[in-house]
Amino acid sequence: MLLLVILLYALFGFTFTLGKIVLFYATPFFIIATRMIIGGGALLGYIIWHRTKTKFPEKHDLWLYAVYTFFNIYIFYGARSWALQTISTTKAALLMNLSPFFTALFAYFLLKEKLSMHKLIGLVIGFSGMIPMLMTHTSPEENMWWNFAFFSTPELVMIFAVACLSYSMIIMQKLVKHRNHSPLLVNALCMISGGVLAGGTSLIFETNVLFGDKQLFALAIGLQIIISNILCSNLQAFLLKSYSTTFLSFASFISPLCAAGYGYLLLNEQITWLHLLSFCIVILGLTIFYFDDFKKSNT
Repeated sequence: MLLLVILLYALFGFTFTLGKIVLFYATPFFIIATRMIIGGGALLGYIIWHRTKTKFPEKHDLWLYAVYTFFNIYIFYGARSWALQTISTTKAALLMNLSPFFTALFAYFLLKEKLSMHKLIGLVIGFSGMIPMLMTHTSPEENMWWNFAFFSTPELVMIFAVACLSYSMIIMQKLVKHRNHSPLLVNALCMISGGVLAGGTSLIFETNVLFGDKQLFALAIGLQIIISNILCSNLQAFLLKSYSTTFLSFASFISPLCAAGYGYLLLNEQITWLHLLSFCIVILGLTIFYFDDFKKSNT
């Protein structure tokens, strides 16, 4: 069973590499529109075909669906795709490890959840761990952008994307836990609506949306949908039956390691000692951050 956990995050790591590869063939918002409309349509088709009993959104729920669509689909994927045009997949995957820390901060300010001393120390160490990696600009294009201290613009955009994803998890929790909506239906409807929103953006602002080999684009986008929208989401749901959310969240540190390997092999991306230093510090921060949760699960 532990091998399935490793497989899950190895696949998640591969989605970063695929995300960068597909950008060689099409524009960011066109990619998002294609992926989300097809992926969301497949999920909705599955619900209808199997006649799955689900609670459809009521009028007072629509604003939550809209917020989740905007932050989880439109902003997160749009910002991530834009950043991936410049930064390495290794850096993007490492920055994704900020997600638990952002989620804790949003829960503290929006849901009034308390932060223990371990979580507070873990937050500080985790955020500090990003500094060595952010001091390295991994491509000439990254150096062309405006910098703030040791942050480049693409790095700031990626961090913003992670913050939006973390905020959207708070919205998803409200829909699933407090309003008893099916996560499958929420994802299906929000993928489709987010894809339509991205498609509109593409029509207005993007020209020559396909500029590479169309067959390779279809292959890459197809793999993205199969791996991310189908395999990873279902495998994660399956593993939640055997492992706690705390353990699975902590195990996500495997993704940057895998993304670094894929980036090195497929994209010739360089891995520096500063990347490794950041990885080790972030893992230390995550370990301290989840200390209380692991202690509870073992008692």
